[in-house]
Amino acid sequence: MLASSRPRLLIMCACASLAGPALADDDRQSETVPELNAYFRLSDRFRLFAAASLTQSLTEGVGDGELGAYLDVLSIKPIFPEQLLDVDWARNRYVWARLGYAFGGIHEGLQLRDGYSEKQFVAELSGRYPISLGFWVLTRARIDLRTLSGDRANRYRIRLGLEKAYTVFGRELIPYIRAEVLYDTRFDAWNRQVYQAGVEIELSQSFRLEPWYAFQVDTATQPTHLDRVGLVLKYYR
Repeated sequence: MLASSRPRLLIMCACASLAGPALADDDRQSETVPELNAYFRLSDRFRLFAAASLTQSLTEGVGDGELGAYLDVLSIKPIFPEQLLDVDWARNRYVWARLGYAFGGIHEGLQLRDGYSEKQFVAELSGRYPISLGFWVLTRARIDLRTLSGDRANRYRIRLGLEKAYTVFGRELIPYIRAEVLYDTRFDAWNRQVYQAGVEIELSQSFRLEPWYAFQVDTATQPTHLDRVGLVLKYYR
């Protein structure tokens, strides 16, 4: 009885192995996200932040480019007054806010594809709190007032993270982990979760490099699972 059922079990396993990749292709996709960020200090409390990114799908062969400009408003009292000359001086504040505008669109190759565009006004409030062993807890609440191809679709985001700074060969390394949940008014649901890990690497007084990986789960749109690998070049002035 057991011997006769063994071939049937092998056939079922083979069919499952053939069907598995097809389901994974439909349900899971991968993207790369090169990005350039530039920060321009205006005073001890204000700075300009400009960002340009290009999200490229490795599955569908299309991409999403985005440009944004923002104003960062930092809290009055720094954490350590003697560290105000740090290249990323927002890390020396307990609380700061960001206001800005971004727009983007889908493209195929070098051609912008008609039929989809995204514009958004952004407002966010960020904070950082020290805990033991030199770790910092990071929080962020953000509102994206979006217009998608002429239709309103607001998004609300809450993010929690953890980071710690190290010095290696005289350069600062800041590894971090983050988790974020997003609410989309199109679906009236907290439909998306994003889990991210990365490290910020000091290259010089003005430049930093940040490789990262993120895993996204979305219960309302396709793909349900999304892998992203990103690389950010940051410039400070």
